[in-house]
Amino acid sequence: MNRWYRAVLAAGLAGAIAVVGCSGPTVVAPDQTVTVTPDQGQVTDPAPALADGRSLSIANLNLPVATIVSVGDGDTLRMEYQDENITVRLACIDAPETSQTPWGPAATERLRQLTPRGSTIQFREADTDRYGRMVAEIYANGQNINLQLVREGHAVVYTQFLHRCPDTRDALLAAEEQARQQRLNYWSQDNPVMPWDYRRGDSSESPNQDALPTAASNGTPSRAPVTGSCECPYDVDAIGRSCGGRSTYSRSGGERGECY
Repeated sequence: MNRWYRAVLAAGLAGAIAVVGCSGPTVVAPDQTVTVTPDQGQVTDPAPALADGRSLSIANLNLPVATIVSVGDGDTLRMEYQDENITVRLACIDAPETSQTPWGPAATERLRQLTPRGSTIQFREADTDRYGRMVAEIYANGQNINLQLVREGHAVVYTQFLHRCPDTRDALLAAEEQARQQRLNYWSQDNPVMPWDYRRGDSSESPNQDALPTAASNGTPSRAPVTGSCECPYDVDAIGRSCGGRSTYSRSGGERGECY
């Protein structure tokens, strides 16, 4: 080792000793978790927030904004969006029917509390159901309302349609299990009848009857489908697609009676 290299090495060691002497060594255990704040370019694990009902903070989501007009039952509401009234079926959950007392009325009241008339919400459209209603996840006050209803035991996970909510699937299932274990609201029963089973067993009640358009006494179309017009959900547009939720009837909230 030449004289110059030994001098540089000695100076480096002296500097390192001086730093340790002033501030002490910093040791990070191999299993230590370092929390990085969002303003440093990273986001902490959202799983705890999902389980707590405050999932998918809407602050950074570019979702459309609407105003609540009314609540039909525990999983159906009406909102005003772009000057139109739209009936919305909450995606991936199923609330007790109104006639499943007291659970159905309780779920309806809770949804009204979470989304009072005139309040602002954001929504993620997931699908259109066979009644022409928009199927969506609703966000209000930093909460995923669909998830909140499940977490509180006012609704159950609609497993048949869970694929519509890929981002909240696991959180919904975890929330339902927690509500079941804690016997919250609907789960306080010894043998709760799932809403879909209840509807199947009551031939006088069609699925989500309370949420169907008020003008439809039996859901039977009042006329044959028309091609090239989207006045009614069962009409067909110019390129052969069923109008469904894009129809004038659906967008007006089903208040007009020309279609049924």
